[in-house]
Amino acid sequence: MSLCQTEIIYESEGFVLTRCVDCGRLGMLFGQGMLCFDQANFEAFMNYMDKMVFEADKMQFYDDRDRVMIETYHPDVHFCLVEEEFYRLKAALAEVKLQLNILDLIRQF
Repeated sequence: MSLCQTEIIYESEGFVLTRCVDCGRLGMLFGQGMLCFDQANFEAFMNYMDKMVFEADKMQFYDDRDRVMIETYHPDVHFCLVEEEFYRLKAALAEVKLQLNILDLIRQF
């Protein structure tokens, strides 16, 4: 993504989603982590996140705080989010899904 010309699709506190105008790759910046996706893998990630529920998926960490581990496409890289971060990411992804649907509709005309 370093050579891509990106457009911002959605931005909120601590979250930015960009898309390359040439290759279509998506970049998701959340906190200090950035993941890059093609369209199909981003949709799979959004579906994965839709199914996650903090109370069902949480685990207690060494500091006695509950967190969820969100897998990425690399087996050694995970997001570990406390409840507030988890719901902030889910809310941002819900907005992204809506924004991408709107952009797709606009491009059809």
